[in-house]
Amino acid sequence: MLHKIKLILISILVIALINGCAAVIIGTVAVVGGTAAYVATDPRKTGTVVDDNTIAVKVSNKISSDYPDANIYVTCYNGVVLLTGQAANNNTKDGVLFTAKTVPGVRQIYNYVDIRLPQSITSRTEDSYTTTQVKSKLIGLENVDSNDIKVVTTTSVVYLLGVVTKKQSHAAAKVAASTGGVKKVVTLFEYTK
Repeated sequence: MLHKIKLILISILVIALINGCAAVIIGTVAVVGGTAAYVATDPRKTGTVVDDNTIAVKVSNKISSDYPDANIYVTCYNGVVLLTGQAANNNTKDGVLFTAKTVPGVRQIYNYVDIRLPQSITSRTEDSYTTTQVKSKLIGLENVDSNDIKVVTTTSVVYLLGVVTKKQSHAAAKVAASTGGVKKVVTLFEYTK
């Protein structure tokens, strides 16, 4: 039975990657396979991970439906939603924020949507590479569990979310800022003692 579930999930993931829907499927893998590696290494409780993924998918779907011309990225960590990307004007940016507020479970929203043309594929690829570099550097950071920190990069700006101490926050921000190609680091942490 477990083998069949794994085959189904792999098939769904392959189809999603072909169609460009990986973000939705990653959330689904976490929901369907609660023992998935992502959930196993995340410091949040499994229910919180599932809730965050569900919130991100719902917000993303509503924004895509209401504002199809906007290029918005949605990240959720502990009920805190980060909106990044590009909108054509202030009305769209404000509407995206309003839409995110209507989704149950959202505790707080950070709206870093820029008013400008959508990001190019090259820029998106560079952002993915930057995120990977920052995550790799965080793994080697002493007294910081890299799983406690969510890294998002949009137009060369690195956003850091998670639950950490102030000392860990400073160390993570320093590492992110020292990564090649990073224009700015924005820390959106919740702090422990």
